Amino acid sequence: MAGGEAVRNQARRLTLMRDAPEAIEGRPQGGVRTSLISRFWRRLPVVVRAVVVGCLVLTAGGLLTGPLLFANITFYPAVPWSVPLLAGYLWFFWQYLRGRWWPRSTADARREGLRANPLSSRVWRWALLAGYLAMGSSYALHWVVGRLTPLNFAIPALLEQLPPFTLISILLMASVVAGIVEEAAFRGFMQGPIEKRHGVVAAIAVVSIVFGSAHLTDWQPSMTAARMGFIVLASIVYGIMAYLTNSILPGVVLHATGDAIGIVWIWWLSQRPRGPVPPRGFAGASADPQFWMNCSIALILGLTAVLAFRRLAAVTSRPSAPDSRRTRSGTRPPSG
Repeated sequence: MAGGEAVRNQARRLTLMRDAPEAIEGRPQGGVRTSLISRFWRRLPVVVRAVVVGCLVLTAGGLLTGPLLFANITFYPAVPWSVPLLAGYLWFFWQYLRGRWWPRSTADARREGLRANPLSSRVWRWALLAGYLAMGSSYALHWVVGRLTPLNFAIPALLEQLPPFTLISILLMASVVAGIVEEAAFRGFMQGPIEKRHGVVAAIAVVSIVFGSAHLTDWQPSMTAARMGFIVLASIVYGIMAYLTNSILPGVVLHATGDAIGIVWIWWLSQRPRGPVPPRGFAGASADPQFWMNCSIALILGLTAVLAFRRLAAVTSRPSAPDSRRTRSGTRPPSG
């Protein structure tokens, strides 16, 4: 009996060995490749994965912006027909990142990565107050720095040929696209995972570097160190906002309105008759009372913004000085 059982076991082992290659060959090759890619992806550092995913989201969000704007400039430029098309694409983009549609297996991951968490009205008030105070300080600082070194802000020549109504409509739509797409990509899918693993300071630093690099391709005149400094400063503000509220929503509002105000202001200045350019440098600027007034405004608004951010941290129960142990654990207190 024992000998017969041993023979049967041996026969089963031989059968399994014989059929194993056929089973492997019969397995869908796509599944094998997917498994290998998945293992390779999981072995990558969190920073690398976050940057790659964030850049893919950024690319997907801006996929139609350039082609549609160029087509609008070429065909029927008197009508901003590209704006509703961009708005429709942006709606589908946002809904997909919020977890709708195929594949359902990634819906939760998309929703979590987007980080568009709802907030209480109290958190909204303090977040917008802190953000707009910081924005006002930055605008005043632009006037200060502009007296010391060129900033080279200008409307791209390709857009200047458009009628004013079409131009303003496109610029405002581009601001909305930037606010939604860039906050989703940088402060959502990119900052979130790095923040959980390495802490908020490292996350904001990495994201700000990538954010600044992404703006080197803007339709703008040559980038200057001063302009790059303001871009990185804006990224830091948006990053702190996302950390304190655990949501990109206030950053989306601030980013879109900030871009819109700035772009329309640049366009309005470009339409005014150009007077004599004041001499640049501290020696010439220091003799101008307007220079010192802008310095004072930037300082006062900046300090007030710091106080508002501290209050926001208290409202959301987030530490104003990041606690690395809490951040790395991935736990988040309620956002209000």
